[in-house]
Amino acid sequence: MAVKPEKIKERLRALFPKANLSQKRLDAYAAKLAPKPADEATDADVDAIINDYNEIIDFVAVAQEDDRVRTLEAAKAKADADKAKGAGKKEDEEEEEVVEVDKDAPAWAKALLKQNEKLNSDLEALKTGKVIETKKKTASELFSKSEVLKNIPEGIRQNWVNRIDVNSETPFEEQIQALETEYSTLVQVNADNYHYAPPAGGGSTEIKADANVVDAVVNI
Repeated sequence: MAVKPEKIKERLRALFPKANLSQKRLDAYAAKLAPKPADEATDADVDAIINDYNEIIDFVAVAQEDDRVRTLEAAKAKADADKAKGAGKKEDEEEEEVVEVDKDAPAWAKALLKQNEKLNSDLEALKTGKVIETKKKTASELFSKSEVLKNIPEGIRQNWVNRIDVNSETPFEEQIQALETEYSTLVQVNADNYHYAPPAGGGSTEIKADANVVDAVVNI
């Protein structure tokens, strides 16, 4: 007992012309229903089986859901493509297209889109975190190379490193130069306040500060 799947597809299209089923759906239904009619079943016999199945499936409703899913997938693909095209632009010039969810879309489609949005959000957060981590590492390395700032007591060194604004438009080099000037000033003030001036020509070219005093001053 069976008819060819093509017969099921033919009658299904005739009975439900507004059901724009995807080819995958059509093939699945045809494969499921083809074994049910007798070998010599008439169109009426096949129609009866298809109509009975429609009471359970509702071909038109399924087709409408397929249309919504295709629309959502197309919108998502377009958003991803637009985002990829703008990847080379400046970060503040990038605009991410928002995909609106059809209020009549099935729950599973909404859940899928929400999951994709969360994945994109997580990836963006991961990328942003990685960029910030790399910037902090670069800033710390430049700070360590400074001949002036290497004299900062170990206990407060990280506090000074953290003063470098990795999100600022001011280059790290300029920020470090400002820190060098500030630290040198603090060291000189300490030298003036806690040491007597040596005889002319007897001073050292290297200014050393008492670590505890500098610690107290820079943490005011």
